[in-house]
Amino acid sequence: MNVPILDLTRAHRRIAADLDRRWREVVARTAFVLGPEVREFEAAWARFLEVPQTVAVANGTDALILALRALGVGPGDEVLLPAFTFFATVEAVVLAGGTPVLCDVEEATCNLDSAAAAARITPRTVGILGVHLYGRPFDFAALGALAARHGLWIVEDAAQAHGARWQGRRVGGLGELAAWSFYPTKNLGCYGDGGAVSGRDPDLVARVALHANHGQTGRYHHTLVGANSRLDSLQAAVLNCRLALLDEDNAARRRHAARYQERLAGVGDLRWPTERPGDEPVFHQVAIRTAHRDALLAHLQAAGIGCAVHYPAPLHQQPALAGLVPPDLDLPVATRAAAEVLCLPIFAELTGEEVDRTCEAIAEFFARRT
Repeated sequence: MNVPILDLTRAHRRIAADLDRRWREVVARTAFVLGPEVREFEAAWARFLEVPQTVAVANGTDALILALRALGVGPGDEVLLPAFTFFATVEAVVLAGGTPVLCDVEEATCNLDSAAAAARITPRTVGILGVHLYGRPFDFAALGALAARHGLWIVEDAAQAHGARWQGRRVGGLGELAAWSFYPTKNLGCYGDGGAVSGRDPDLVARVALHANHGQTGRYHHTLVGANSRLDSLQAAVLNCRLALLDEDNAARRRHAARYQERLAGVGDLRWPTERPGDEPVFHQVAIRTAHRDALLAHLQAAGIGCAVHYPAPLHQQPALAGLVPPDLDLPVATRAAAEVLCLPIFAELTGEEVDRTCEAIAEFFARRT
């Protein structure tokens, strides 16, 4: 049995009829940009996240950049962020005009370590960009207390955490703003690029919307130099279809993750992220750690099991950041994570048999090493 790491065709079959109807209506109305589907999604996403307002934008990277710009990030402003995450997190700080300050991550979760972040605060630090990595909420209690002590804002990079809860609260309304990606592989994904920004302060979210639409307050009246970053109606229609299924899909992901952990308990040197009591991760990825990661990856690929490395290098080792990051920066936990993490097949429509086959292949690998 071959097991895909992700199969979007299964998800599409569940929404095909509703999506066909919605797309036909978009075309009939010719409301392709900022039309009713977009407004419907923005309102529904706000209700789901339990926040006053959201604004849809063109993609997740823009969501980060526009959130930072709305908060006034500019030259000389330092932003703390984890060194183990997708490149867009640090890229957004640079493109917004700020200076990224990379910090080490927690061994147990691979999320930003509050003690490591505290050690890198300077008089130029303005905020913290935390990442809910793999759909697991970061420690907002620790980072929120740190931000309060130093007068910093917090932006949540929630690109992998659609529907996750921290201590009973939806992520996306914890910090000043949160940035979302709806790339097709996400728990809530569209059929191309898409993104959004959410927040507790409607005026701040409205400022993001202003930045996203050329700084335009009225037709041909521009109060600031903004950008062209708008979610199109066809993609919003996909999100409206899939949002109705998100809680159900996340519950399925949690069942799959529990099945993985049950069947792989005590196998080899596998380690799992720690789950804090009261948190509710959504398992955008099922990420295991092993000192034999590369050999296990090759074994699973040969067995027809889809898997991937997210991410093979920490940010402080990325060539694009030479000159922005101290060359002698030592972030040992992030460096180890990049060498050990392997992500297994996970999506709502995955079957129990496919999870079992993946576990069998992993057990076979470690049995051969004994």
